[in-house]
Amino acid sequence: MPKIFVVTNRALTNGRPLVSVVREAAAAGADAVILREKDLPAEELYELGMQISEICKGTKTKLIINSSVETAIACNAGGVHLGTGSLPLKVVRTMVPDKVVGVSVHSTADALQAQAGGADYVLAGHIFPTRSKSGLAGRGLDFVRSIRASVNLPVIAIGGINPENAAMVIRAGAAGIAVMSLVMESGNIAATIEELHRSMRSVD
Repeated sequence: MPKIFVVTNRALTNGRPLVSVVREAAAAGADAVILREKDLPAEELYELGMQISEICKGTKTKLIINSSVETAIACNAGGVHLGTGSLPLKVVRTMVPDKVVGVSVHSTADALQAQAGGADYVLAGHIFPTRSKSGLAGRGLDFVRSIRASVNLPVIAIGGINPENAAMVIRAGAAGIAVMSLVMESGNIAATIEELHRSMRSVD
């Protein structure tokens, strides 16, 4: 079954506590939650990470901390996700040899570099137009195909993905999808995630 990663953004939850949103996503079968709250001071990120770590216990949902290796270690998270401005992959790999490490990529060269550095997956985007990248055209399904053809790592696609196009992304070679606003803003997270699963299950 293709994977579903949920990327957090507490500014999009319409006033709902982020921990409640994550609890519902984990209960609904999300494979991973990437805690991505870049504006939080280290102590607050740690406290939030610990709460979400407790939520994920006993579920299949893996907690992945965006960028902050120290928080991932302190929370005993399942992994770290590296984006622009993060520590170098080769350094992070030595710091957390037992954790999943993912890398955001925007080109086949990025993906090849991530593979050479020991990444466990690449997050490729953005695929379709999305509000978080306002005014920028999506890279499209051919981008997923080119990344998939370039590396032997799982490719997680992100950017404007919803139940209507999720199957297309999987057919293009992605091992899974990542969503942010679709889940953060959802009034029924369990139904939203089930719709995504149903769409991806339809792929032969």
